[in-house]
Amino acid sequence: MLVQSLSGQEPVKNPTADPVKALNHSRKHRLFTEIGGRTVVFGSLNYEYAMSKNFSLGAGLGMINYQTGTILRVTDGTSETGNYRESATSQLVFANYFVGSERHKLLLTAGLTHFLQTSKSRYPSGTVSSVDAQVEWNAGIGYQLELNKMFFRLTGYCLGLPEPTGWFPKYIPWAGVTAGLKL
Repeated sequence: MLVQSLSGQEPVKNPTADPVKALNHSRKHRLFTEIGGRTVVFGSLNYEYAMSKNFSLGAGLGMINYQTGTILRVTDGTSETGNYRESATSQLVFANYFVGSERHKLLLTAGLTHFLQTSKSRYPSGTVSSVDAQVEWNAGIGYQLELNKMFFRLTGYCLGLPEPTGWFPKYIPWAGVTAGLKL
């Protein structure tokens, strides 16, 4: 009799379980692009893993500058024309902390940016190459709008820049705009 009455009971439903919240938290992988932001100029392509609903770790690759063209050099009174290629890229690692509801969140972020500048000039008499690398910190505060499968961010940063040149100081305020997918 006891077995029959136990098998006839309906399962207890959790009235606080929200399928949208459960779906949101099950999407731990995020792929996004940021214009401006930690990379400074063009932007970056990033991956982020949500460790919890309030904390995530991420990494990305960014493009700062890319140029090609012809160049002239004079060596021992002889001039020669060559081709050059210059690129400046960035590699990013960062951590995010979120405060707020499911949809609207305050974002606190900090990380490191590895700036890599390379150049190569090819002349008929030889090739000249250079590589310059530097790691700088960054920190920011922003807003995140989170939808079911997408999210958007607007973040203000304080960036450390490699070797200040011209009118650029060592540290600058900056901004980034992000659009991404939760996978």
